[in-house]
Amino acid sequence: MKNVSRFIIVFIIANAAIFSLIILGNCGKSRTQKTEYEATYVDSTEKQLQVLTKRIAEDPNDPSLLYQRSLIYYRLQNLYKGLEDIIRAISIDSSEVKYHLLLADFYYADNRIGEARECIEKGLKLNPDDVNANIRMGELMYYLTDYVQMFSHLDVALKQDPYNAKIYFIKGMGFKEMGDTNLAISSFSTTIEQDPDYFDAYMQLANIYAAKHNPIAIQYYNNAIQINPLMIEAHYGLAYYLQENGKPDDAIKIYTDLLSIDPTNAVACHNIGYIFLFFKNDPTAAIQWFNRSASLNPKVANTYYHRGYAYEVLKDYVKARENYNLALEIAEGNFPLASQRLEQILNK
Repeated sequence: MKNVSRFIIVFIIANAAIFSLIILGNCGKSRTQKTEYEATYVDSTEKQLQVLTKRIAEDPNDPSLLYQRSLIYYRLQNLYKGLEDIIRAISIDSSEVKYHLLLADFYYADNRIGEARECIEKGLKLNPDDVNANIRMGELMYYLTDYVQMFSHLDVALKQDPYNAKIYFIKGMGFKEMGDTNLAISSFSTTIEQDPDYFDAYMQLANIYAAKHNPIAIQYYNNAIQINPLMIEAHYGLAYYLQENGKPDDAIKIYTDLLSIDPTNAVACHNIGYIFLFFKNDPTAAIQWFNRSASLNPKVANTYYHRGYAYEVLKDYVKARENYNLALEIAEGNFPLASQRLEQILNK
């Protein structure tokens, strides 16, 4: 039963992993400090916009001013106004590679991949050796899984800028997708050599070594946490590694740290409950954590399945059946393990 349940938690993690990926812009500050920083940043940005808008009104045909304002709009995720500015800038001066690359970024952000590619190609026509244009095309080719073209463009960029950490990181991602773990590790390690604060490279190395059950993963997760203490995925990766490698108490501590950053994280609550249920043989404590997880996200069938199993261990078969049925309801009947447990306790 324990192995089956472990399979389920891996399934949860695989599907819930993206919870950490978008929250990653938060870095290195407490929540109070982050709020103050954001307020300062917004205020400063507004002043920059005011100054640029005034200068553009005085000189509407200066493409560099339009480019600068477009950059700010891009950072603010204001696609409409940013696109308007960068298109105007290119209409005035189409000879600047960086203008075409910024337009490509806007198109990419709007999921207009074909148009983004055309913009990068225009930049490359202007300067085939441009580092940023080749990196952008390398990234796009990675997205399109054209690894031959990806490496071709990254190698051009590398000749011009052999110490650029981002180039090595993208190459590492390509090697990883191609299944060459050794070259991926080498590329991510070189990324860190060029930029010791490259969070994503530490995470990639940590995840690769974690999959191998190699304890060096702990060091890489801790390095990532040191660089960006508010990055949820680093705490989560470390906690799950500890959970799966015989350190349940340490895992609970890291999950608790994660919850101090994000108290609404249902997956962390679920996993603490899982540890209490299957590692510490404490179904009562497990139920409390499953309750918390369910209150935060009531649409996860596995939470009710594991809570049902905890009640079954406590011989509370009425509540066990209730939870197995809830799991089946959420899974629209497609939850064989819940069905099997229901059959097992049908006559109890």
